Amino acid sequence: MDHDMTTGREWKSILFFALPLMGSGLLQTMYSFADSVIVGNFVGETAFGAIGLLASLIMLVNMFCTSLGNGVSIVVSQFYGAGRKEDVRETADSALMLSGMVAVVVTLCLLLSRPVISGFLRTPEDMLGYSLQYFRVYAIGLLFQFVYQVAYGILRAHGDSRGAMFFLLVSAVLNVGLDLLFVIVFHWEVLGAVSATVISQAGAAAACLAYLHRHYPHLSPLNPANRIFRPEKIRLIRKISIPILCQSSVLCIGFIVLQRLVNSFGAASIEGYAAMQKVESFIHIIPGTLNSAMASFTGQNMGAGKPDRVRRGFRSTALMALGVSAVIAAVMIAFDRPFLSVFGISEEGLKRGCEHLDLLVIFMLANSVYTVAAGLLQGAGDVKITALASFVNLFIRVGSAYLMAGTSISYRCIWLSLPPAWTTNLLINLARYLSGAWTKKTLVTKA
Repeated sequence: MDHDMTTGREWKSILFFALPLMGSGLLQTMYSFADSVIVGNFVGETAFGAIGLLASLIMLVNMFCTSLGNGVSIVVSQFYGAGRKEDVRETADSALMLSGMVAVVVTLCLLLSRPVISGFLRTPEDMLGYSLQYFRVYAIGLLFQFVYQVAYGILRAHGDSRGAMFFLLVSAVLNVGLDLLFVIVFHWEVLGAVSATVISQAGAAAACLAYLHRHYPHLSPLNPANRIFRPEKIRLIRKISIPILCQSSVLCIGFIVLQRLVNSFGAASIEGYAAMQKVESFIHIIPGTLNSAMASFTGQNMGAGKPDRVRRGFRSTALMALGVSAVIAAVMIAFDRPFLSVFGISEEGLKRGCEHLDLLVIFMLANSVYTVAAGLLQGAGDVKITALASFVNLFIRVGSAYLMAGTSISYRCIWLSLPPAWTTNLLINLARYLSGAWTKKTLVTKA
């Protein structure tokens, strides 16, 4: 099931690796979308808003899982490209053991989150009960996410992106089926929606481990001989994962601060912003998967000592990202109201959501190229610059939004802060790519 991306046409290697990732991303987004549609239409707009205002906080939580998975993927991909099979095994085994330990610590911290939800986010009183209930149950399911993301990162490092289609198909079918059962039949409301999500995540983790055990038995944690913990491999993972986590966390913290600002503009802004974010998650599928594909492609080729091949791959992938983003922008602008209206939100919420969505998709062109550049830098092990770019992005986005909030711009400050932030982010990452400094950041050498 391995896919060696160090030979052949660059664009084909990246595209064929990315296509299953896109399908996986679509499945993952679909079941989150289904959650929101079912809650919005069968529980009510208050419950929909209560879950929606948690989006940035849940994103921050998920970044702990994905950052560890991405760090593992980059380290394993460089060892794989360098032909160092024993190091691949030791890194994979150590990472899977690490994921369980980190999950326990993070979950215990999140169960004490009431002050953030009720105080900092200024959650309206009629939404607070729903929000707390949803987040606490969601936190309990984090162990499954950690295991899934690390195992999936190991597979991506081997060029195996097809397995995730199977994992997430299991998860999507479970989630939608249980959503319908728990919310519509059993009337469990928000508890039903989050229970369906956690059970589906457990299904994805189980399917992922079963796939790993069948196709990569030398890496499976189900095999007692593979339970190896190497501190030196953990240090390599930490070296990559922590800057990625800082980068992602900074963005998420920025979204949490922005959510506080959104909440201050009332229920219409909360509903419109929540609906827009659900549609936005579809928009990010293709750029996001090209980011992952570029990171794995770069990791393998830098491990194999082929930086020129990485440069050619970047040019092809950036052009793909630009073309796709332009098509998405045209479709979203033409059909913004139908897309957002499926959540059953108010007319004013719909209006605000459409304005936000239209501006966002226009500037997705710049953001898509940044995403590909960030994937290259991360895959090469040059992760500090992408983290720095995120800090700058946060400062501009949040700072300008709060400055505009007290003016006649009012609630529109949330989306008008996007253009300068995303453009600056793009310029920083492109400058680093053009400098060539990333070619000296390789973690491993060829065997």
